[in-house]
Amino acid sequence: MFGVSALLGGLNARVYLLALATFTVGTEGYVIAGVLPAVARDMRVSVAVCGQLVTIFALVYALAGPLLIGAFAKVRPKPVLVWATLAFAVSNLLAAIAPDYAVLAGARVLAAASAALLAAPAAAAAAALCRPEQLPSAIAVTASGNALALTLGAPIGTLIGGAFGWRGTFLFVAALGLTTAALLAIRLPAIPVAPLGSGRLDLVRRSDIRWSLLTTFGVFLASYCTYTYLAPIVTGATGMGSRGVAALMIVFGAGAFVAGRVIGRVLARWPVAGVLRVALTVMALLLATTAVGTALRPTTAATVVAFPLLLCLGAFWCCSGVSQQTRIAALAPRQRSQALGLHFSMQYLGVAVGGALGGLALSIGGVIAVPAISAVIAFVSLFSIRLTVPAPVGAPDQVPASSAG
Repeated sequence: MFGVSALLGGLNARVYLLALATFTVGTEGYVIAGVLPAVARDMRVSVAVCGQLVTIFALVYALAGPLLIGAFAKVRPKPVLVWATLAFAVSNLLAAIAPDYAVLAGARVLAAASAALLAAPAAAAAAALCRPEQLPSAIAVTASGNALALTLGAPIGTLIGGAFGWRGTFLFVAALGLTTAALLAIRLPAIPVAPLGSGRLDLVRRSDIRWSLLTTFGVFLASYCTYTYLAPIVTGATGMGSRGVAALMIVFGAGAFVAGRVIGRVLARWPVAGVLRVALTVMALLLATTAVGTALRPTTAATVVAFPLLLCLGAFWCCSGVSQQTRIAALAPRQRSQALGLHFSMQYLGVAVGGALGGLALSIGGVIAVPAISAVIAFVSLFSIRLTVPAPVGAPDQVPASSAG
């Protein structure tokens, strides 16, 4: 695994351990969608009620993430990552043996809290392990772990759920978490605590950070408004059933994974503002194309086009997300964990609101309304890409007004 670090220009091989951490968290987050009906039957609740497990996770992550990261700001990153991974494994073990819905919901709360102490600190630790000019590549590698979870981890977990029941899926994630924790404890070097800068509230008071967080919210609101309801959209546009939807989900994840391997090099050569604008514009156009496809009757052409379209949508969604992480990490070099914690909070808030907004659009306007409103959100989000030129790494956490993008 470590030998492939040469492909990223000498990137520290330990960064791939941190990508494994994001893979573990991402696998749990994506795989639950594949086992919701089975969980609902076993817990004797509706699928809609069971679906609130996703909302619980997203909201707890969004609200508790910055607070937890701030609470552990003075603790060395390695023990935080190891213990957070262990807590994540325990939460999935608790979910696997949950006797009722209440205990399962509690397990999701613990999973969200521990995941919040994994994602942002892992990205910040990856940056600390690399040279300043390697920041985009380091963040891209950790982000690719999440994309690989969508492409590989979630399908494997779903297959395990089909063979051994949904509890087997959570046991699989628990085992993955224990393995990740052990590797982090053994192989991850000690990383010093970053010098504390201004407080978390001072970060939010900065206009460049606020605009960046607004972009993050828009990117994930637009993408998850559509992705959450991909099944009815695909069925309406192509007539394909569950197997076709599953195949397109894998294609979407594959596009994100491939983009994650490339975007770091792109950001190292081109300004993040320009890359982000291009990625978000293309994403909006692809969502608009999806809306047009759902307005027509299912055709063979739509089925053929669906695969490259979802591949590109996954790729440009990943490019937007990694560009945002790079943008925010570079804007606050002395508070990367806290700044990235705010980024991930807005990401999961976008996920939660996107699911609710997509459901509302689906119930009022049908399947065409979902990608249509997603496209509008993506286009509007372009106006939030302001003050995008970050301060040099190692400089004070200030961005002069003349740096507006």
